Amino acid sequence: MAAPDRYNDLRYPLDIIKDTTDYLSINIVSYTPSLSVSGGGLTGALEIGQKRRTPEELIQLKQQQLAEGKLKLNPTKIGLSKRKLKSKVNGYNIILPIPSNIQDGNSVKYTEGSLDGLTANVLGTALGAMQSDPAISIGPQITAALKGIGNLALDPATKEYFIRSLASQAANIPFGGSLTPSQLLARQTGNILNPNMELLFDGVTLRTFKFSFKMTPRSPKEATKVKNIIHLLKRRMAPGTGTKGFGDAQSNISGLYLKSPHIFELRYMQGSKAHPFLHKFKPCFLTDMSVNYTGDGTFATYGSADKVSAGTPVSMIMDLSFKELEPIYAGDYNDKDISVGY
Repeated sequence: MAAPDRYNDLRYPLDIIKDTTDYLSINIVSYTPSLSVSGGGLTGALEIGQKRRTPEELIQLKQQQLAEGKLKLNPTKIGLSKRKLKSKVNGYNIILPIPSNIQDGNSVKYTEGSLDGLTANVLGTALGAMQSDPAISIGPQITAALKGIGNLALDPATKEYFIRSLASQAANIPFGGSLTPSQLLARQTGNILNPNMELLFDGVTLRTFKFSFKMTPRSPKEATKVKNIIHLLKRRMAPGTGTKGFGDAQSNISGLYLKSPHIFELRYMQGSKAHPFLHKFKPCFLTDMSVNYTGDGTFATYGSADKVSAGTPVSMIMDLSFKELEPIYAGDYNDKDISVGY
């Protein structure tokens, strides 16, 4: 289905694009799930020959496939960055000027971790016993590990520490105290176990981008474009409703499910090409949007014989907040990219 006429050629200002113009392009496409199923999965198991299976039969089949290891989930089959290749149908595009105060920021999560010598010895003994013979069952492996841990008690310092560990636990029982073996060690000797503190990688983060646009329409046509830009952004950031569940099974309950909103592809452009310097974006969701219809602090509108543009505020401020769907990885950068990258 073709895009409605009101969403064609959405840009502000109208004369924004020239061969050397810098601008922000916002392409809006349908959401495509990132999780796919293969190996006799949800899609391929819906039918037996020409007969469609009932929900009960489908559930039983899934349980059987999971037990037999035939149902495989492949979260990376549809990459988030490649969704735009699958979702160009009914896509929309908005062109806006480069906003003020543009910036990017990349971050990675880290956490402090510690591993004292006693725990390291116990861990090494346990892992050594469990990994010595993968063919044997886990029971004998655990038994061997416990025996190895018991041998650590032969070390005098370790033996004394374990004795005081048990004593501190016993002391906490009557009154619910919080004495720890490390605290007891510090009180008696002035020493503590060396925690071997290290900064450890703990995960990735998702970037957020905030933009603010001040729009002052200069003609009825430009006023109409501004109205339609606001309308389209509000419409496509909102979730839809549906009845389709797993395996395309349809529910009889209206509005049982919520559909994910559209995806927003942001690009800094220079003329018809990607901007040679500014950073790139991963596919985003539009998470927050606000419009101030009194951009100059006073409510004032244009009078016009054109009913579509009549009543357009003289000045508006539109604030948009986007959040990327996936983190930035080292593989997203390459030597051929002449820009600063993501």
